[in-house]
Amino acid sequence: MTGGLSARTKRKVIPFEQNGQFYYRKARKYVESNNYIDALSFYRKAVEKDPENLEYRLDLAQVFTEMGYYEESNQILLYILQKDENNADCYFCLGCNFLGLQEYERAKECFEKYLQQDPDGIYSEDAQDLLDILQSHEIYFDNDLEVVLSSGRERLYKLANKGKNFLDMGDYKRAIRCLESVVKKDPSLIFARNNLALAYFCVGRLDDAIAVCEGVLKEQPQNVHANCNIAIFYHEKGLEEESEKHLQAVMGIEPNDVEELHKLAVTLCELKKHKEANRLLKRLLQYKPYDIKILHYIAVSYFNLQKYKEALEYWSKIDKIAPNNTISSFYKRLTHAVMTNEREFNEISYHFQVPYEEVICRIKKINDLLRLPHKDLKKRWSSGDELLALLKWGLELNDPSIKRAILGVIASFKDEKAEGFLRAFILKKSVDDELKREAVMLLKQMGAAEPYIAYLDDNIVQIKIDVVTKNHPGDLPQVFHDVVNIAVERMKGHYKEGFEAQVREIWNNFISAMLPYGLPRIRKPEAWAAALELYYCLTSGFAVDKTELTHRYGASYSTVSNACKRISFALLDHEYNKVTPYLQ
Repeated sequence: MTGGLSARTKRKVIPFEQNGQFYYRKARKYVESNNYIDALSFYRKAVEKDPENLEYRLDLAQVFTEMGYYEESNQILLYILQKDENNADCYFCLGCNFLGLQEYERAKECFEKYLQQDPDGIYSEDAQDLLDILQSHEIYFDNDLEVVLSSGRERLYKLANKGKNFLDMGDYKRAIRCLESVVKKDPSLIFARNNLALAYFCVGRLDDAIAVCEGVLKEQPQNVHANCNIAIFYHEKGLEEESEKHLQAVMGIEPNDVEELHKLAVTLCELKKHKEANRLLKRLLQYKPYDIKILHYIAVSYFNLQKYKEALEYWSKIDKIAPNNTISSFYKRLTHAVMTNEREFNEISYHFQVPYEEVICRIKKINDLLRLPHKDLKKRWSSGDELLALLKWGLELNDPSIKRAILGVIASFKDEKAEGFLRAFILKKSVDDELKREAVMLLKQMGAAEPYIAYLDDNIVQIKIDVVTKNHPGDLPQVFHDVVNIAVERMKGHYKEGFEAQVREIWNNFISAMLPYGLPRIRKPEAWAAALELYYCLTSGFAVDKTELTHRYGASYSTVSNACKRISFALLDHEYNKVTPYLQ
């Protein structure tokens, strides 16, 4: 009888749906054992089951922080603050994330906000200690692209970092423009020269890239980044002996600096030295245990060494950290196909992307999907995350037209999932500001509640939208025509052809933005003309000597700086009516 009952029980499986608390408890246990990858999976499940539980979200954000995913953590924390602006712990966590992102002034603001809201809170001592460190070292930045240090060259660091961001985003032309400006102004910034060499290489200017490296190595023969770069460039040119010479120059150094270790490991990957790369990557993983790209590089090195089981282990870790990335899942399928002899073994690239043929196949698939009737596409969107994963992949491509089409389609679904995706998208630092502005307008069009929190112009801002007319009367006071005419005349010979149209458009947009509220009183048109040139330089990525500029216009720096700030805020308002700093 017992056997019969057992058999009937086995035949009838009763589903048991767990609630959010079940997954939350499991996640906490994994955190206690420092298993953050599995904790992440269970916290996500808890949030999915109980999306209104802000405690679950806060813990999920803290796990992201522990793993070094500061931006992902910030997205969650800012969501919580929109629901509960008095959640002081969020400000402490934001401060820690901004420290990790090296945004020291913003970290300072968050710690101060935390102490204002909860002076006796559980993190109060830590917040005060961190504030003391920030203030004593004076490593935070002001709002005018100037570093609070005595050295004049420090103001170029931000422009150099902007160039590096463009390089990482695949916008090589803008990267070159920024980095050339920095290097011309201050050749002693070696990291900018190394990045410029990479940017030249990426656009096919191989000889220019080599020349920049040779210049660096003349001054610093053991510079790891320059030696690694030129080793790759000579390899590309077919000069293997020269390439190997530079590689060996740094292989004997065994760098302890994490960034240098990373550079050397990636160089070994590029040169297909799989065994040596694998050794260094595993060492690097001790410093960055959850970095998806490093995990991918290790997986690829194992695959290329035909150690498939080990490769699958690392790609599976990526699947847990970024469930909808579609890249690791592709390579897992490929590995299984090779293991079962369905496909022949061929070495694969280390680039964190699918092979070229698969890229073409996916782009075709996206284009085919976008042609489907909206109701069919909406059905696929609602039935699971497969379509979302493909569209997220498409947004990583360096093709603005595809990105715009994808954002438009996602917005057209007008559901909670689409809104959540777009809100997260506008908080990404790595996304071009212009695309984020378009995403903000899409949120408005789909009826998403304001305000929108976005990362624009290196600031976290709160946006309320009100479309402003671009037209303005032709009978403006003469002084407004004088400003732009003075600017254009004095800028001639300093900038390439085409600058005049851009400067006039900036000034026209500024006037349009100010009209509903009243035009500013302009006592000295030269000061506003200088501010117009300054704004043009800052938004175009050009290095500018502010002392020389203000002297050329015969205006004081404070007047020009204040006018420039008014232009900047007005032009943001021109698009969004109200853009205010969110964390202040």
